[in-house]
Amino acid sequence: MAGTAAPKTLDVSGGKIFYEEAGKGRPIVLLHEGIADRRMWNREFPLLARDHQVVRYDLRGYGRSTPATSEFSPVRDLVALLDHLALERPVIVGPSVGGKIALDTALAFPTRVSALLLVAPGYSGMDYDQFPGGKAVFERDETLSKAASDAWSAGKLEEAIEHLRQLWGSALAGSSLDLFRLMVRDNPEEVLGERSGRFETREGPPAAGRLTEIHVPTRILVGDRDNPAMPHCANFL
Repeated sequence: MAGTAAPKTLDVSGGKIFYEEAGKGRPIVLLHEGIADRRMWNREFPLLARDHQVVRYDLRGYGRSTPATSEFSPVRDLVALLDHLALERPVIVGPSVGGKIALDTALAFPTRVSALLLVAPGYSGMDYDQFPGGKAVFERDETLSKAASDAWSAGKLEEAIEHLRQLWGSALAGSSLDLFRLMVRDNPEEVLGERSGRFETREGPPAAGRLTEIHVPTRILVGDRDNPAMPHCANFL
C-alpha cells in the first residue's frame, strides 16, 4: 500500500533519529511542533503518500529519537536525513518550531529545498516587541508556560498538559485533543523540560533579519484560533 510506512532509524552526531517513509513521487518532509512528535501527522501521512514520497521523523528526544546529550543542530539532522534518503529538493512542511527549522534550513542550505509550507511558524530571532500588543501576548505565553513547567516539576503532569492546551491547543477537540495529550504525556522531558533544547545550536544568524535571502516558493498558514502571536509571526514573515 502506498501509505504503508517503513519505520527506520538514522545515526546522526550523538544520537539516532527515528523516521518513517512511504509513497512515491515528489518528496515531502514533515517536521513536527515542539509540543508533539511525528504522530501529529497520523491523518495526513497516508493521504500524502498516495502520490508523494513522504517522510516524517521525530526531532531529537521526541518520540522514538534519542535525546541530545551534547551540542547538535536540528538543521544538520534534517540535512543528514535528506542525504540518507537521497531526497532531491523536497518540500519542507514545518509547523511551529518545525517552521523555524525549515526556515533555517532554507537559509543555511538553499539548494536542498524546493519549497516551504510553514504552519503557524516560529522563526529564529522572533521578538514579541515587533508585534502590536506583543507585550501582553508575551506575558500571557510566559505565564502559561511557567504554570505548565511548575505543574510538571510538582509531579502534576495532567495539570501541566491543561496549561499547554490553553497556550497552544485551545481549539483542539475530540481525537485531536486526545492525541495532543498523548504526545505530551509521552514527551514531557522535551515539551516541558527542554531536555534536548538546551544543547541546540543554530546555523548562521537569525532568520528574522535574513528573510530576503529565501528564494523558494513559500506559503504560510495560520488559523484564527491559533496562539495570539501566530498571526503576527505570519504577517512579519
